[in-house]
Amino acid sequence: MNALAINNFISDNCKNRVRPMMLRDVKTEALLVFCRTALERYFIKIDEAKYTATVGDDKDTTYVYETLRGLLLNLQDSVVNVDYFIELMQSSKKSPLFRPLAKSEEPLINYYDVMAKVTRDHYETEPAFLPEFLIICVLDNWISGEERSVELYPFLKDIDFLELMSKFEENREYFAKEDECTVRGIHQLSDKITIALKNYRYKANKNRVSKNRKKK
Repeated sequence: MNALAINNFISDNCKNRVRPMMLRDVKTEALLVFCRTALERYFIKIDEAKYTATVGDDKDTTYVYETLRGLLLNLQDSVVNVDYFIELMQSSKKSPLFRPLAKSEEPLINYYDVMAKVTRDHYETEPAFLPEFLIICVLDNWISGEERSVELYPFLKDIDFLELMSKFEENREYFAKEDECTVRGIHQLSDKITIALKNYRYKANKNRVSKNRKKK
């Protein structure tokens, strides 16, 4: 019953979750959690506002946003989002049943938090802009720039991230704000995010002793 409850808890957020065994692959999973969360929030926001995002001409716009919506569907099927983390932490405080799962998810949560903090700090004094382009850049940096394996997520191999980026690059002037190139700024933020994730080293808290062990 416990195993069934845990499986149902996970599947409610992600039907066919892929869970890596190696920490280096958990970093890639965390990056995809970051991407899923950002894309979900972005598309929910523009869909609710009935806003039509554009990049260049109609052909380029269709290519970019249909590709991103397809990517989101695959991410929703294979990785969790930040809401899962929040619900898991809340559940683990209420029930011992969820504590082993919460413990096992610590590396993933920590890796995600590293990227989230970089993003929050960057946008502390200004609104987020072109989150979809940020996701494209982050994925290209990680997969091509850092040469990280995506064997666990084969759908990523079908996406030409350089081609997607080129659609925004070709329209830099359109996206400029107050004579500032936002495209260049997003590239810089993308570099910060991937470097922070690459350099972060997860360390388990080996000194923590459970309350049950203390009683003994």
